[in-house]
Formats: sequence, structure tokens, C-alpha cells
Amino acid sequence: MNMNFKKILAITLSVLVFVIIAIVTFLLQPSGHVQDFQKWIYLPDEKVKNIQNNPQLTVRFFGVSTLLFDDGKTQILIDGFFTRPSLSQTLFKPVHSDPKLIAKIIQDYDLKRLQAVFTSHSHYDHALDITEIGKQLPVKIIGSESSLNIARGGKVPEAELQQIQPMQSMQFGEFKVTAIPSQHTPPTAVNNDLGEVITHPLAQPARFSEFKEGHSFDYLIEHHSYKLLVKASTGVVPNQLKNIRVDTLFLGIAQLSRQTPDYQQQYLAQTIDTVKPKVVIPIHWDNFWEPLALQQPLEFLPFLADNTQKSMQILIDHAAKQHAQVVILTQPVVYPLKSQNN
Repeated sequence: MNMNFKKILAITLSVLVFVIIAIVTFLLQPSGHVQDFQKWIYLPDEKVKNIQNNPQLTVRFFGVSTLLFDDGKTQILIDGFFTRPSLSQTLFKPVHSDPKLIAKIIQDYDLKRLQAVFTSHSHYDHALDITEIGKQLPVKIIGSESSLNIARGGKVPEAELQQIQPMQSMQFGEFKVTAIPSQHTPPTAVNNDLGEVITHPLAQPARFSEFKEGHSFDYLIEHHSYKLLVKASTGVVPNQLKNIRVDTLFLGIAQLSRQTPDYQQQYLAQTIDTVKPKVVIPIHWDNFWEPLALQQPLEFLPFLADNTQKSMQILIDHAAKQHAQVVILTQPVVYPLKSQNN
């Protein structure tokens, strides 16, 4: 009897371990494949690759919501997240910026014209590298008090720091930038710090959980008559955007599939339906625990974080009803927003 019990217990534990391994393996797999959306993926042609000879308003997408805007004279950056620690590093070790990687990004993408870095909020996947950027370049770091305390933790000079004044425009070259108070994606078990702030300088390395949200912002960027909106998080303040119309909308879709159908429809109605863009570019859909593969397409988030295939399809279906073109950027290639003749 005792031997049979031990045998049954051993078999049960073995099956349980197998099931746990199978579940974890599934949850860590990409939640679909971006190549399945080939119809919407942007592929640059040779004319665009040689754009240096014809300056125009362009953007490069570095994953999550890190976006480099460039008009040939001035560059501005939304968020600063290039280092991308692995999931295991993020969960079990303090995270920190990689100075060598940031130096390489600065060199490879010719960031000597970068004038300002704007943070959408202060979670590490948006603000981890703003300190190192501020140490290596004489740029303005613009964000909430929480974002500025991340920079202060790395001894970025106070003269380079500027706290956001909501709804007040800032001018950098021909870029006019306005920060609009926004709402973060609904909280999860590991992301339940919404509204919490970083009250003291945050030195790195630091636990990812120390990078408190510290308030969220959308950014309206105007370049002459051309207008675009960057909304990094899948959340909105009702009717906040009702008086805004843009040519291009950069729309965060992280965890859109995890929300209720009513939430999904309200979110898309308050963004796409309201600002009426000609083009919608989804952001915050990639697996930010993987390194930034500059020559390879970004991967979807794993099932652990989202069903990105479903989130992307929800966006595409809704945009089609509004006759908005969806463009998916999968690498930090130059994407032309407006030529100098527009």
C-alpha cells in the first residue's frame, strides 16, 4: 500500500512538473507573428534609404514607444528605451542602462542633432535610458518629476532637466510639442503603481518596480501644418482629445486584447474616431525583453503579457471602418511622414 502511494505520488508530481513546464513554455512564446501582417508592414524603397539627400520629416521606431523624429535639422525623441534587459534580468536583478549601447545608438543614428527627450511616463520600458542619453548628449530631458528624478539619479545636470507643463507648447527647431495629460494602460499584478511617483533621485541599477509610473502623457507634435499624436499607453482620459485632429497617430496597443470589448471600443473611439488620422502606426506591441535586433523585425509580446496578434487585428479592423491606413514599423528604418514639399 505504501509503495503504491509513493508510486502514485511520484507520477502525480512528474505530471504536475510537466504541465507547469508546458504552461510556462507556452506563455513565453510570441503571441503570434508580425509577418502574418505583411500587408501592413512598411518596407522602405531605395529612394527612402537615400533620404539624407532630400531632408523631410521622418521617424524611426525603436520598439515600445521610443520614436526618433527628424526633419534634417532637428531631432526629438519620445521616450528612451534601447537597453531592453531580458525577462529574467528584469524579474530577478536590478536593471541599468548600457552606456556602450547608447554610445553606439548615438553614433549609428547620428543623434548629434538631438535637442530633447520627452517621456510618456516613468516605467523602465520608457525611461531606462534617458539618464545615459542625458549624460552623453547636451539635450533637454522633459518629463514628470518622476522622470526627472530618474535623470537626477545619474547626475544629469539640472540645467538639462525640464518638468512638463501640461497643455503648454514647447518649441525645438520647427517642432512644436504639447504634452497632454493621459491615462496609463489598466494596471496588472506586476504593474499596479499607477499614480505613484518617484520622489527622490533614482540611481541605477534599480529594480524595475522602482520606476514608478509618475503620471502619463500623450504628445501632440506639430511641424508646420503637419500634426501627429503619440499615445504610448492603452488608456485615455475621456474627451481629452476631442479638439485635436492629426495626420498620423502613433497608438499604443499593449494589452488591448486583455481588456473588455467595451473598453476596446471606447479606447479606439476616443483615439482613432476622435483625432481622425489618415495613418495609424501601432506602438508598444513588441517583446521588449528581447534585444533590439536592428536588422531583424521586432517580435510580438509573449502570451505572458498580451495576445498581440489579437490586439493588432482589433486595431486594423477598427481603423478600416474609419478609412485610416495602418502602417506597421518593425525595424528602426526611416519612415517618411512629410516631404519638404508638403
